[in-house]
Amino acid sequence: MAQHTRTWAEVVGLTQARSGAAFSSGTELANIGFLLNSAARTIYDESRYWERYLVLEPRTAARGYIATTEDGFNVYGGGFSPSNGLYVRNGDLNGKPSYNLVEDGSPKFRLSWNSAIFDWQITALLYITSAGVVVTSNGAWLYQPGDVLYLNDAQDATPPGAGWITDQGADLPPYVDALSEIGEAMGYWSGEKWDGGDPTSLTAYPDKNGIRVASNVTGTVYVAFKKSWTDTFGNGESGTLAKVPTEWAEFMAYDAARSYRASQGGEDGFNPIALRDVNNALERALMKVSRSGAIAALTNQLKTQYSVDNSV
Repeated sequence: MAQHTRTWAEVVGLTQARSGAAFSSGTELANIGFLLNSAARTIYDESRYWERYLVLEPRTAARGYIATTEDGFNVYGGGFSPSNGLYVRNGDLNGKPSYNLVEDGSPKFRLSWNSAIFDWQITALLYITSAGVVVTSNGAWLYQPGDVLYLNDAQDATPPGAGWITDQGADLPPYVDALSEIGEAMGYWSGEKWDGGDPTSLTAYPDKNGIRVASNVTGTVYVAFKKSWTDTFGNGESGTLAKVPTEWAEFMAYDAARSYRASQGGEDGFNPIALRDVNNALERALMKVSRSGAIAALTNQLKTQYSVDNSV
């Protein structure tokens, strides 16, 4: 299912046509925005398999839990693969946040701001071979502490996602994504690619403290999840998104139009928009997710098990 979009203006116009009303500016138009966003949240909650909200990211497992939020970045796709992975916040450096990639208990690479030349950098912290092995200064190292693998001259307050270039690293430059908040966890495993043979991918469940892992695992794991809802749709101003998922547009318009007509109802309480039409629009959207195969594929892979308490 391709990630096509419809404009906010289109969805408002569709809602207007279905409700038989022309929304003026001001309070009425703002109320329609609330109704459309309520419909969007409803359909978001209906399925965990909306592809635009599915995420696979590295996270830290510690004391039997994976936190739903973590201050860090997922660095991936870089030509020097040992520098790819989870970079976790390690205080500030040169007035901006600094992040380390830790392996076997030792910081190996740093993602930080260089205030001398005004750029973001991914640098080596140890003597590292071409295979990513840590050695002493007498070893056959490829990178030594302070070597800059990749850099980005954006002046952002936190590491930018795009615009990275290769310095001493190997092409291609990496992608650098801030970690998303976990909404619904589906499973976790020890490597970026799940091979079906790791039982830790199937042993986790949520509780009030985060994602409880029912196996004795610590360090970096990869988590498949539906990210938390953070979007507000609108005209693109004040932080709103002016593009609406195509697969949601019909349901949003039907649901908002019915709610609007209900709020304007006369004495007979007649609503020309049948609840059946709203439900049919929802079912059509959910059928697209099912046809994409995501539900069947992930359901076959991911199970929930309850076993050992590793929180202490």
